[in-house]
Amino acid sequence: MARNLSIIAPTFNEAGNVEILADRLGAVLQGVDWELLFVDDNSPDGTALKVGEVGQRMSNVRCLKRVGRRGLASACLEGFAATDGVFIAVMDADLQHDEALLPRMLAILKGGETELVVASRFTAGASAGEHSALRRLISHSGNWAARKILGANLSDPMSGFFMMRRDLLSRSRLGRVSGRGFKILLDLVASTHPAPKLRELPFTFRPRLAGESKFNAAIGLEFLHAVIKQRLHGYRV
Repeated sequence: MARNLSIIAPTFNEAGNVEILADRLGAVLQGVDWELLFVDDNSPDGTALKVGEVGQRMSNVRCLKRVGRRGLASACLEGFAATDGVFIAVMDADLQHDEALLPRMLAILKGGETELVVASRFTAGASAGEHSALRRLISHSGNWAARKILGANLSDPMSGFFMMRRDLLSRSRLGRVSGRGFKILLDLVASTHPAPKLRELPFTFRPRLAGESKFNAAIGLEFLHAVIKQRLHGYRV
């Protein structure tokens, strides 16, 4: 029998955050049939081993370890295939995403009027936290390009924190356009027809507690390249 909610957390060198995230989810998702799948890109810091330790006391926490494959988008795709929850959430394992938002996301989706709920750092009432000037510039530039070039109705198309109905995947060509980089949400929205019924919720982007950020200028440029490539291939919301 399928679980109610599958949470996918792509990881690389996040051993210090694994147990904290699992415990925080347990606190906010009481009464929900949920699972947490860490999709780990063979982290040298022992992230997969740490997930195994946590899984000994929390049977709904497990790891999909990938060898020879890297990237957030492809990790999410494999996570979608390796879970069976009626609803799917994607969030980072670095503790910068507010897990307390998950029950509200789930309630909105269960209402039936919405297929995709996105946690945004840039909508009214949100905060992007203490980003560097370079990261703010890259984020705002990428978001502007996605809205202008693809017509994406999102204030934060680079967000890595969202929840959707699993059946939304049946209308998406996600597998044909994803697999590289950090653009899974944009690919999902741009390749789904008709466009998904979505809603954004504000949240405050928290400081990282452990590990190192994987965001850099190269990732921002890759995102902009992906936006242009999708437009040339005719994907437009």
